[in-house]
Amino acid sequence: MGSKTFEIIILCGAVSPEREVSIRSGHHVAKLLSKYYPIQLIELNENRIPSELNPETSLIFPMIHGNFGEDGQLQGLLDDGGFIYVGGGRESMELAIDKSSAKKRVWNCCVPVLSEIAFSGDEWSNFTFSEACKRLGNSKLFLKPRDKGSSIGCSCICNEDDWKSRVQTIDAGLWLLEPLCTGKDLTIGMLHGEPLAILEIIPMHEFFDYESKYTPHGARHICPAPLGAQLTLMIKNYAQKIFHACACRDWCRIDFFMADDGKIYFLEVNTVPGFTKGSLYPESALGASMGPDEVLCKIIAPALDRMISQ
Repeated sequence: MGSKTFEIIILCGAVSPEREVSIRSGHHVAKLLSKYYPIQLIELNENRIPSELNPETSLIFPMIHGNFGEDGQLQGLLDDGGFIYVGGGRESMELAIDKSSAKKRVWNCCVPVLSEIAFSGDEWSNFTFSEACKRLGNSKLFLKPRDKGSSIGCSCICNEDDWKSRVQTIDAGLWLLEPLCTGKDLTIGMLHGEPLAILEIIPMHEFFDYESKYTPHGARHICPAPLGAQLTLMIKNYAQKIFHACACRDWCRIDFFMADDGKIYFLEVNTVPGFTKGSLYPESALGASMGPDEVLCKIIAPALDRMISQ
């Protein structure tokens, strides 16, 4: 590491619907990395960088999921402050958090995506359930926020009653409607543009919702996913294209869906994946014969190089 003295600052928490999971991720990462590096864990209670941090001696490892941590706000502040940090930059984060924009970018590099209707909450009354089904070519729909993670706010809309019920609760934010298909949820961790192992996720509920993600036994994971050599290679090739098309850096996790007819669709990029004991990214790494300590050290290695050479 040369003669330069530095500390790895793990930022977690912040004001976000994903605060609790972020804190769990931050504590787990801090515990693992403290075996190898000087670590300081900071739980943010507001969406700002602590004024006491020094860009000359602080290497930032953001472990803030969703709002602030994955929408480019934090990265913009870090850039303005002259900090070196782990993970993608502001523009990459802004792209990936917007599922519709990310899908357009991914479609342009020849990776299939699900059809969609993108709208704001105040436009909900502009169309009916039957019109939405006709536009998307499906009799059931899946509604999700366009710019949030962890399946927060997602719901299945299977009939007119579901549609009318959802009207009462939808806010003025940005939303997506997609066809609700049957098939398999798949995800893959990425390390410096290289794919790790593919996982199949079998949730306890109708879809992989927040509870399925973050409660014990909320979902069953199969790693590696039993897809066969050809499909495995295709998904890994797709993942590499997506990583570079979305200007990801260091690490991310990419979600796919395999419909019953065998077609593969890109869903979204998670630019700051969860890293708790039960999270998908470390399991994807383990499926590629890397334990959590090893993969974390590999994730931060380029940022350490950037820190030393600045």
